[in-house]
Amino acid sequence: MTETTWQTHAAALAATIAQEVNLSEAWRAAFEQTPRHRFVPDVAEDQAYEDASIVIKTIHIGGFDWPVSSSTRPSLMAYMLEALQLQEGMTVLEIGTGTGYNAALLCNRLGDDALVASVDLDAELVDAARARLDALGLHPTLTALDGRNTTTLGQTFDRIIATAGARRIPPAWGSQLNEDGRLVADVGGGTCPRIATLTRQPNGDLRGRLHTRPGWFMPMRPNAAHPHEHPGISPTPIDQDHAIETTTLTALQDLAENEGLAFAINWYMQPEMITDLPADSGHGPGSLITFTDGSWVETTKTSTRYSGPNPHLNDLAQLATAWRELGKPGSDDLRLTVTPDGAHTLSAYGYECLWQND
Repeated sequence: MTETTWQTHAAALAATIAQEVNLSEAWRAAFEQTPRHRFVPDVAEDQAYEDASIVIKTIHIGGFDWPVSSSTRPSLMAYMLEALQLQEGMTVLEIGTGTGYNAALLCNRLGDDALVASVDLDAELVDAARARLDALGLHPTLTALDGRNTTTLGQTFDRIIATAGARRIPPAWGSQLNEDGRLVADVGGGTCPRIATLTRQPNGDLRGRLHTRPGWFMPMRPNAAHPHEHPGISPTPIDQDHAIETTTLTALQDLAENEGLAFAINWYMQPEMITDLPADSGHGPGSLITFTDGSWVETTKTSTRYSGPNPHLNDLAQLATAWRELGKPGSDDLRLTVTPDGAHTLSAYGYECLWQND
């Protein structure tokens, strides 16, 4: 691909992103001037400038190739980068180096490599990203370490952006933000994550909001050689042949049509998966909640079916009732506070705790 050709593709990509994201001139210029094809060399060069995620590494376990790193869909990257509210002279830490493309965009936007740091659990990815960045004359600080514990970097930042899924915000992130510093991350994990934007308060708390947009990032994990968030846990298959059916759990019947309730259940109960059941499935329309111990709950407009050692019926009903009493808030009506000791409080409209069991 010639210099002129890739720049034409990059300009077209920026134009595509601008149709979905309120893209500032500064970030549009960064996307136009950063050659994405240099960061995904195993992909056809014209495809590198499509607005799509590109898996760059998998780990083969149990007969399956599990994706563990990707170059994120550029429009999602732009959405999160804009949410950073980055200004000239600010320092920024990226959690999840991946290909190095996002770090390149940050360097381009700030015009000073020394302001950008990026970490990744996988040393192999960090080395490859460093080589790609070096080839473009870009030299941010790259470090191979567990992104959940970045205090060994020995500095604080004005901005932190996490491009790996986090069920909860690690305390290290808050401690490394300067006062009024801003964190953008995909939180909640599981099947209903949401982008969160949080600001560090004078007392050290992180406070902010959730957005309806999910990141769907691969989860943070403790072991670069294993693809799973919890390597020692293998989900137990569910058994639907011995289900109990009830019509009393009416509070759960809003689940399929309300993403705010789905997020709250995902956040507090941390199930293995929440799956929509289409009308033609024989059981829908409705939702299926599964847990790693083989427990499950299936809800429709008329009934609830469940089975397993601990389907969490009481907790699910109490949470759904609390959500309904607060006016059925959507995820963008929810606010999150994270204290320095790691406690998380999810509230509706910023003033009333959604549920106490966290």
